[in-house]
Amino acid sequence: MRFNSIAARTAFRAVQREFGEFVRILPRISSEYTDDAPDPDRSPTQPFVVVSLTPTTENFDGSRQGSKINTSTRLSMREAAIWFTPAAYAALMYELREGDRVVMIERPNEPPYKVSRAPETSDRGDVVVSLVLDGNR
Repeated sequence: MRFNSIAARTAFRAVQREFGEFVRILPRISSEYTDDAPDPDRSPTQPFVVVSLTPTTENFDGSRQGSKINTSTRLSMREAAIWFTPAAYAALMYELREGDRVVMIERPNEPPYKVSRAPETSDRGDVVVSLVLDGNR
């Protein structure tokens, strides 16, 4: 189902009404030689997007041959992403890049996030941006 179909647009609007919120996007320039700094070519913006913060738990199992020690660790993490409609992403007027900062302005106690990889377009046409916690904050 493409985003330009009536069913897809209606479904996304329903999800956006329930889970949508304004976020602040702070474009950053990052380099291996310097700390990240504001990108003067891309201005900060506050789009209305769908936010997904999903707590997950993963098992990390391992064993060692020499002493026959089996180990198991449970890792708790949070998967985070934001979804844009095609029109909302086009309204940014620039591509989001790895390292750009995303602040959940409607959640004052939520730590800032960074874009973890290039945005991906789903088969429905919406744009998914994966996030990670900003380790510098």
